Amino acid sequence: MTGTGKSIIPQKKSECFICGRLADHTHHMWHGSSNRRLADEDGLTVRLCEECHRLLHDQGRYDILLQQIAEAHWLLYYGATIEDFIRRYGKNLL
Repeated sequence: MTGTGKSIIPQKKSECFICGRLADHTHHMWHGSSNRRLADEDGLTVRLCEECHRLLHDQGRYDILLQQIAEAHWLLYYGATIEDFIRRYGKNLL
């Protein structure tokens, strides 16, 4: 189940997914060495502003919430089950 690499998460391209300010970073909603590649393949990325991206990486703020959003979109977009998601990403956060 791989997509085109284009994000499947609805968002205005120029706006931060979290706060709505100007976005200048692409964030992989599932990360780690293998999951980052899978997130790219499956379209699980969002655009973030510098401040929200820093808060996420430095303090972990929004991380689990974004992963839950990504998982829910993945299940709907690919018509898959939670078991399918676990096989692909190794865990379930819903």
